[in-house]
Amino acid sequence: MNMASKTAALTNAFSLPGEGRGEAIMGVTQIYKLEAQRSGGSLVCVEITVPPGEGIPLHTHRDEDESFHVIAGRVTIEGDDLPAASVALDAGSLFHGPRGRRHGFRCAGTEAAKILVLITPGTGSQEMFGRLAELTRLHGTKLAPALVAEVARDYGITLAAAA
Repeated sequence: MNMASKTAALTNAFSLPGEGRGEAIMGVTQIYKLEAQRSGGSLVCVEITVPPGEGIPLHTHRDEDESFHVIAGRVTIEGDDLPAASVALDAGSLFHGPRGRRHGFRCAGTEAAKILVLITPGTGSQEMFGRLAELTRLHGTKLAPALVAEVARDYGITLAAAA
């Protein structure tokens, strides 16, 4: 489904603290600060809270660029083109992962990390998040890696373990 086609006219948009539709995906909670239909599909902005030790495995996007702004806590980024095998990012740090470049992260602190994720364009990822949230509701937070990889593949995202 192309969410951009549902937008008749673009307007300025904002999101106040505490506002936004929430989803839980495999132990990570997220709040949509800007959904694809509000941006004509050009951007999705999600605030995610990642428990200690949890994160997103190495993956590659075919169609989207993805940026992470660490709001609170510490995350460790891994992926292509980094100066070391991993880089620790504390609050205030930013990471940009362009399409075609592998990246992943995990919460490296003892407290949950809060990250603002910006995805351009945003339609495919938002739909994928919705499918994963539904699977989480049905089957719990520990989804089979093969199932997650299959869903991601449907949206042009390849998990390193499935590559």
